[in-house]
Amino acid sequence: MELIQALKKFGFTQQESLMYVTLSRHGGMTGYEAAKVAGISRSNAYAALSSLVEKGGAVVSSEDASKYVATPKEELLLNLKRSCARTIEFLEMNLPEQEEGAAPYLTVSGYENTLDKMRNMMLLAELRIYISMHSTNVALLRNEIAGCVERGLKVVILSNEDPGIRGAQYMKNNAGTGNVKLIADTSEVIVGLVEVNKGQCLYSKNKHLVYLMREALLNEIELIRLRGGITGD
Repeated sequence: MELIQALKKFGFTQQESLMYVTLSRHGGMTGYEAAKVAGISRSNAYAALSSLVEKGGAVVSSEDASKYVATPKEELLLNLKRSCARTIEFLEMNLPEQEEGAAPYLTVSGYENTLDKMRNMMLLAELRIYISMHSTNVALLRNEIAGCVERGLKVVILSNEDPGIRGAQYMKNNAGTGNVKLIADTSEVIVGLVEVNKGQCLYSKNKHLVYLMREALLNEIELIRLRGGITGD
């Protein structure tokens, strides 16, 4: 089912996806054979195979016109990558810019959504990031944190364990499991709870909230300095 859901994200219908996976696993098949293996009606199978051919996911056998053959995985993936690149390029050129207004307080819900929001904040940061979170969440964001260091950003990590990211400044604190706080460029902040399969955070660019969060974090950093709990560059 995960394969079917993944293919659906790229514009294939449920039955087109099912037909592609069936052909890939069993080789060239007639519509009748594919329907029998997949457990769907022949009419649905033939309709799905026909549209799958139009979308480039299958071809008709040159030896037997009644048989359908799946497009090789490598070719399908290349086609999908090109299609995605064209779509993203179009959106970059044509999506309207968001009008500036009063910076709202937004709720980001969902495990992957909250992680993606933090990843995006780090990828778009230009000067510095301050992170306060448990080591389990630091590990999930390790690549993005290391990327910030490689781009020359100032990176400060407050966590219960040293992640060992060269170039980042580490300070030991007692961040609770799931509690996260991330400030990027002193212009945006996200704070809340991220645990396995669960996440809900407050995100904002409101300058007053960002200032308060930054001051609280700097005060915590100063206390850690006084206790000597600082390592890294």
